[in-house]
Amino acid sequence: MFFVLLSLFFQLAGNGQQPDYDLRSLRWDMTSKEVQAAERSAPFLKTDTTLHYRGRWFHSFPVSVKFAFAKDQLVGAQYIFTERHVRAQQHWDDYEAVARILTDRYGTPSGDYWNWNSELYKGRKERYGDAVLLGHLTRSNVWESARTIVTLEMSGKPTEGIYTVVSYAKKIDS
Repeated sequence: MFFVLLSLFFQLAGNGQQPDYDLRSLRWDMTSKEVQAAERSAPFLKTDTTLHYRGRWFHSFPVSVKFAFAKDQLVGAQYIFTERHVRAQQHWDDYEAVARILTDRYGTPSGDYWNWNSELYKGRKERYGDAVLLGHLTRSNVWESARTIVTLEMSGKPTEGIYTVVSYAKKIDS
């Protein structure tokens, strides 16, 4: 009996190997129906090329998720951060935390881009959130895996607030 249970466990566990997902519990080229089944609910918004879900999580951060399809095959996704903090610096702190999460998963980013439109707060890390909110600073990081390009971006406008997104894109076969 013990060996039967052990055999069943290894079959269910895939002999100790975990599935090789590209993001979430998904793989590139899945159909929109397969993605909906994996997400276990109907999307908030559905078009011929996208599925948009609300009320999802990226680790401990609330997000909406938008999946992109080409010829009904998954080719991209975006985690759009939905937390609205009182202080702009809290958004900056979240960006830094997400960058650490992605670095732990994918290694050192292949790119870390800072675009200063005004140097008013440059060199004053405690005000970088304000710099983003005012449109003085945008920042992005890029990571690559064998099948995926991951981009973390942060920008802002005083009238719209701060926008943070993690984008996943399928690498095009060469």
